[in-house]
Amino acid sequence: MNSILIYPQLEFAKLQIPTPPYSILFIADYLLKRNVDVKIFDLRFDSLSQVINDISDNDPEFIGISVMTGPQIYYALKICEIIKKEFNNVKIVWGGIHSTILPTQTLQNKFIDFVIRGEGEKAYHELVSGKNQSQIKGLSFKKGKKIFHNPNSDFLTSSEINELNIPWTLINPKRYIRNGNLNIITSRGCPFKCAFCYNTLFNDVWRGWTAEKCIRELDKCLNLGAKKITFYDDYFFANSKRIKELFVYFKEQDIRWKAELRVNRLDYSLAEEAKNHGCIQMYFGAESGSQRVLNILNKNISIKDIIQSAKITKDTDLSADYSWMVGIPGETKPDVKKTITLIKKIKEINPESEFSIKILFPYPKTEIYTLAKREGFNPPANLIDWAEVRRDQASNYLKLKNQLEMISITSAIIGRKVFEQESMPIFKLIRFMADFRWKYEFFSAGFENFFFKIFRDLIDKVISRRTSVEYDPFTHEFVSIKED
Repeated sequence: MNSILIYPQLEFAKLQIPTPPYSILFIADYLLKRNVDVKIFDLRFDSLSQVINDISDNDPEFIGISVMTGPQIYYALKICEIIKKEFNNVKIVWGGIHSTILPTQTLQNKFIDFVIRGEGEKAYHELVSGKNQSQIKGLSFKKGKKIFHNPNSDFLTSSEINELNIPWTLINPKRYIRNGNLNIITSRGCPFKCAFCYNTLFNDVWRGWTAEKCIRELDKCLNLGAKKITFYDDYFFANSKRIKELFVYFKEQDIRWKAELRVNRLDYSLAEEAKNHGCIQMYFGAESGSQRVLNILNKNISIKDIIQSAKITKDTDLSADYSWMVGIPGETKPDVKKTITLIKKIKEINPESEFSIKILFPYPKTEIYTLAKREGFNPPANLIDWAEVRRDQASNYLKLKNQLEMISITSAIIGRKVFEQESMPIFKLIRFMADFRWKYEFFSAGFENFFFKIFRDLIDKVISRRTSVEYDPFTHEFVSIKED
């Protein structure tokens, strides 16, 4: 048995340190341990021609593709169309959050044969191993014009997750470990009930590697050149015993790191301990400066918590990175004003803080989705329409659509230290305009919004050609990068 797993291209992939495609890496590890030959293609780096050649050489029956909501859908569908034209007998399997939430709509596309909902390791292995399709939990499939959904699959247990390794031999580590930077995931799930989050739908139980397992995997990463680690776990600080053991390891290995924490979980003791054990920055999902809106979002945090987090990070010499949202159903213009005012206050308290403001797009089946539909939100009707979804573009039902888009674009410039680079003349011009807008809160539609919408594809192509330098999020500098 053999299979191919594909991670499609991403828009603006060159703007950040590329995260290894963990969604397919862990599936690949699960398959390898059960004697299924598997190859991984990350189309941020590999070419589609390499995929086609491998299909020709190895004749796999199934090809798995991991896809996120937004432009990645467009790239994935292009891949599927080309594969199906060349190899009509190959079965294409989609996985990921989007197809998990909308399996019927996904399968209505003629290029997609199966959807695996939720975690993919067990279901994909059973599928490629020839198990009766009607007996595979988490599998959705079609027979003729009918679509069938098997019962949901069970979560992998903590012990099963602990058995999963990062199979570095399947990918080129140098692509993902850049100037010592590496993005890594050590756990799954989040027990909190934020009204906008997909985790509440199918990933609400925290399970993670033990400290010992984390250390074994991180040792491999260090040997490959990693020294600056960003943890992309939804709930990195879930297990206090695990964290204490990792703190000791971080200090022993002189690792610098970043991770996400809820603002109401931060206190001076934790901040000081994290700082003393290599933490450079904490990431917080603050979301809104309006308590009324925070309550709508079911965040279970307060404005006081957010302000206190800024004071604590400032006093302990930690940087902070805050994520905010606008375009929330029920949000008013005064609510948006409160968010901007609070962001400015946070920046005054801790000048080393960074931030971004995204426009909420309602995920189907979440509480926010229901509220948005009451306000006139019409969700995309097919996969192609979902490919147009971006977090800097507002849905048509929002009354402040143009202003919200300008706020998001401006925050992307004002909130990030990358645009403080004096060596980049174009950044100076962009920053000058954004500073003016931010200071005077002048967010009517402007040339920036027009420019980004019309020339988005051109910008992406230009950025993709810049392979000689890359922005380091730990040092806030552009550094030379050698590509293989």
